[in-house]
Amino acid sequence: MKFQRLASTLAAATIAGGGLIVVSAITATPASAETACFYKVRNVSAGSYLNVRRGPGIKANGKRYRVIDVLLPGQTTVGKCRRATENWRAVVGNSGLQGFSHKYYLNKGQKFRY
Repeated sequence: MKFQRLASTLAAATIAGGGLIVVSAITATPASAETACFYKVRNVSAGSYLNVRRGPGIKANGKRYRVIDVLLPGQTTVGKCRRATENWRAVVGNSGLQGFSHKYYLNKGQKFRY
């Protein structure tokens, strides 16, 4: 829940600010603070987009999870630093929805605490 609120706020700032998100350094963080990471979209051609899916990988019935949001080439977003599964990362899409994208398309950046 805490991560979703942060992610929604940062996603809104990204959209309103025209792309890149910047977070100022937090000097005093409580011991219970969580860690998130910045991710930059890569390996996506111009004019295309990266799907953000409801779940990681393939469902038990062999079908992919549905697309709930997208990210644009070169866009920076936030997500959990630990991987959801071997090849999938939990990230926040353009609309502020939290979902999953394949790690091949994401370059993990700096960590921050919130």
